[in-house]
Amino acid sequence: MIINIGDTIRDNKGREGVITNIGIATEPNDIAAENDTALNAKTYDTDLEYTGAITFNSYWCYFGQIEEVIKKNERRNNAKNNKQISI
Repeated sequence: MIINIGDTIRDNKGREGVITNIGIATEPNDIAAENDTALNAKTYDTDLEYTGAITFNSYWCYFGQIEEVIKKNERRNNAKNNKQISI
């Protein structure tokens, strides 16, 4: 499942909210991607199975706890669809 900053998700506890941060861990002991060495991403494909977490509203959850994307970030989708290629 591809997630993006601005997407609305539901986690396995039934909580819903807009993704404000996607953190990817870079150290084995940082399972929630909270260390200063963690990476922040604008988009992430959970099929990659990296270790990390998202922040949504006042909540957070691990990538594996995301049940579904309820609503895609329309601004990001429109920007992708309206890209022009110059030759």
